[in-house]
Amino acid sequence: MSTDSVEWLQDSYFVEFGYCVTFARGLSATELLRRMGCDTANTARKGVVDANHRIEDVAEEFGHRAVADREGVIRAGEADGWAFAVEDAGSRGTHHDILAAVSTGTTALCTFWNINALTMFHYAQSGVVVCGFDRPRDRRGPDPDRLVPHLTRGGLLLPDGTQPDLGIDERQRFVHRMLHTEFGTTLPREDVEYGELLAAMY
Repeated sequence: MSTDSVEWLQDSYFVEFGYCVTFARGLSATELLRRMGCDTANTARKGVVDANHRIEDVAEEFGHRAVADREGVIRAGEADGWAFAVEDAGSRGTHHDILAAVSTGTTALCTFWNINALTMFHYAQSGVVVCGFDRPRDRRGPDPDRLVPHLTRGGLLLPDGTQPDLGIDERQRFVHRMLHTEFGTTLPREDVEYGELLAAMY
């Protein structure tokens, strides 16, 4: 696997249409997809472009009834002790019920960006979405200050608790750097953007 961190997302194909990346510690790619409500009995390794046509391809092969209730496709992989799920222009990982299910018995993280530069970050543990934010100063959740030490070390908060003057793109880069330096997550670009991952419909 590549030793990429996560920061490259802001320089990638995914920025144009938006992305949602969900991480879960200690899970397999298949288990992460299952917890996100995907059909893990019908998976295939797909690149990002082919994955976007997965529903149409299955419908053509098996008939429209086979995909009647399917909304999208998620691709997943594993790196450095974490499973990751990548949504191209999706947002399933931001749904609290989904993220809570993903985090059952472990820790889950989610970073989101859409075409309007709306961002979200969520941290969940043991079935609870503990905290989240768009801007680090506007944290919410049952324990909104849980990540303050991480955010401070990551440059997203100043030592006095205020927020530095960062643009949206720069702030997102800091979030992704924090994902790597504070939690040890890795998103291998060669596999995610240019290669194939396990793809499943939901």
